[in-house]
Amino acid sequence: MTTSPRWQAGITLAMLAIVAYAVLDGVAAIEWQRSAIGDGQWARLLTAHFAHLDLHHLLFNLLGLALIVDLLMEHWLWRELSTLILVSALGTSALLWFCEPELQWYAGLSGLLHGLWAGAALHGALTQRSALHACALLALAIKLACLNHSSGAIPVLPIAHVYGATSGLLWALIFQACALLRQFD
Repeated sequence: MTTSPRWQAGITLAMLAIVAYAVLDGVAAIEWQRSAIGDGQWARLLTAHFAHLDLHHLLFNLLGLALIVDLLMEHWLWRELSTLILVSALGTSALLWFCEPELQWYAGLSGLLHGLWAGAALHGALTQRSALHACALLALAIKLACLNHSSGAIPVLPIAHVYGATSGLLWALIFQACALLRQFD
């Protein structure tokens, strides 16, 4: 039995987060740190999304990942998955860098997850005319409008969710525009 690309991508993201949590002593080595990125540690723009503050933080993000992969990415190809993951991660990190100059650190999968949620929902709404995807977009808009500031002991950075969603939406619009342009070739 072969695993679909969506589950391959989801499992890969989950394993990266689990390994980062289990192997690394704390998150300081891979988290988004303004000073480290400023010193040229560019890998942190990606690795920060796999750093988690504690097991609760990790498990909550993995649950979100499973829901997004299962509900919103049914017929996805590797090209779609990989580009959305990269755009969401790098977009979140870049927006944090440029728009939040006072921010010193960030860790967790949630910015990337919001990018996946937004990108997958808009992509599905545009390409499949899916009510599920349209409802997922509405749910995301409501969630972002209600910006949670706390999740128990885990400090939440709601703006990372907004930046992730923005990156995912931008990906979906560009992906759709490219698909339309290919039709005219």
